[in-house]
Amino acid sequence: MSDSWEDHPAVASALAVVRNRTDDVEVSWEPYLLVVRDTIAAVGVRNSESRSVALVNHIDGRWRTPPLVTTVMLPLQAPARTFRPSFIQRLSVKQAGSPSADGRPPEVAWTVLAGFLAADVRSGVTQSSIDEYEADVADDGFILAVLRARWREKLAMIAIMNDGRHIPCIHPSLR
Repeated sequence: MSDSWEDHPAVASALAVVRNRTDDVEVSWEPYLLVVRDTIAAVGVRNSESRSVALVNHIDGRWRTPPLVTTVMLPLQAPARTFRPSFIQRLSVKQAGSPSADGRPPEVAWTVLAGFLAADVRSGVTQSSIDEYEADVADDGFILAVLRARWREKLAMIAIMNDGRHIPCIHPSLR
């Protein structure tokens, strides 16, 4: 077995859940991003039509998928990425966490941010009130960040440009 991230057990688990939730069994999914934080992994997979992100939990020594899959639908190609660097296209923010004993939402949950950044952005720093994560931008502009945040907390994001500038991102779903 190689040391490649594609061989991480969370990748196989994520591919299985994404394939099971896809109506078209002819669609071929390929893994292309992996973020592992503590006992959770976010796996980005893509095909010619969409990107999906599956959260996978490490429970009792095994990587298992919870009933949450975030899908960012795309046209056949990624966006041109000629938009301003303060904007995130097709932004998706999802949270996953176990409810409290009385059924209320958790105080803190794992939060996944996914979307596309402009061509001159090399990475993005996503921040909550309790955590921060810097993610590199994939070759097609897709970014995938995983961090802890208070339930329903709006995140902040800073685009780090190739020339070193830091530009706050503006989006209704961000603070």
